[in-house]
Amino acid sequence: MQNLSRRNFFKLGAGVLAGAALFDLTGLNHKAFAQKITPSNFKINPIKLSDLPPATKAPLNSQLVNNAYDYIISSVEKITDNKLRQQTLDLIKDTRPKFMQLYTSSTDVTNIYNELANKGLIDTSIISPEQLFPPLKSNKNPQDFISAPGSGYASHHSYPGGLPTHTAANLSISEGVVNTYKLIFGYAVNTDIVLSAQALHDLAKPWVFQWNEDGTCLPEYSIAGTGAHHILGLVEAIYRNLPAEEIVAQACAHNHPGSDKDEESVVNWIKAASIIAQKNPVKYGLLDKSGDKLPTPQHQEGYIVHLGDHDWVLSGIVAKNTVIYLKEIAKTDYNFSDKDLNGKLFNDFRNYIGAQVSFMYLHNLMAQNGLEDVRNLVHQIVLK
Repeated sequence: MQNLSRRNFFKLGAGVLAGAALFDLTGLNHKAFAQKITPSNFKINPIKLSDLPPATKAPLNSQLVNNAYDYIISSVEKITDNKLRQQTLDLIKDTRPKFMQLYTSSTDVTNIYNELANKGLIDTSIISPEQLFPPLKSNKNPQDFISAPGSGYASHHSYPGGLPTHTAANLSISEGVVNTYKLIFGYAVNTDIVLSAQALHDLAKPWVFQWNEDGTCLPEYSIAGTGAHHILGLVEAIYRNLPAEEIVAQACAHNHPGSDKDEESVVNWIKAASIIAQKNPVKYGLLDKSGDKLPTPQHQEGYIVHLGDHDWVLSGIVAKNTVIYLKEIAKTDYNFSDKDLNGKLFNDFRNYIGAQVSFMYLHNLMAQNGLEDVRNLVHQIVLK
């Protein structure tokens, strides 16, 4: 180990390349790092307050978001199985849920809703048949992957382009775990499955979290005890005939199956998705012969995908706190009224700023340097 330099050690982590593409961290302390982030050496695209774009357009000129999206594509292109690689790329580049071809009438939707309800996989007191699927215009993308938020409007990476930044971060974390196991324990898991499952773990978010005209996104309902996006993503993967191993690993993103109770959650998600996709999960290889357990022996890829999807632990609270700072700045520096702070103007304001530098960066800047540096950076992004 003495011959392994610190620089070479960190090159083992996939996140190094993504970080280097965004920031030059060499020799910087926290204060210097914050001061270095200016339009001259980080590609921030300033805009006038009066010219703030709608949410679907906000990521188009964001270096942060486009770098994250490129990182996702480059990660997927490392998948060695040609068919799986192409299937994964297709799902990212075209967000239309093709399984909706099965549901061309309200009767079709009601029938599958009733089947889910009869099996206890939806709460009929909360979700109605009309709410089972998000709005979808015939044969049109609900929105592009690159413009979707990372989650609901008060949660992690909840800005336009938050989905690419969240997914890129998760891929980097997952590859880091894979590389750690290689380095420390001397074995390799199926990296193809990890990369595909992590890249696709939120593939339904462009559909579920469509942007409203006021700069907010659609609310999310639950299916089988988890966010609908998770189930609907699994439905699409099943409908597209992705490998069973990939689908099981993708299902594990929201929980690991390490106990009977936790495994039951994953099994229920697979059951719900299989019902909607109109596929038999046992014949598909998603569940064992009993139909109530995952196939054994369990593979490690699903656990790694679950570990990789823990960015939300930090980024969720970061989003909530950062919006508080941005509201204070909007009110004191940009003369936002109370009505502005609770409407489209502030939504467009925080969406554009988030897409340019991320809530993660702003929160760390606040923690390390204080509100004044956050204010100065905001002034560089949104011109009065």
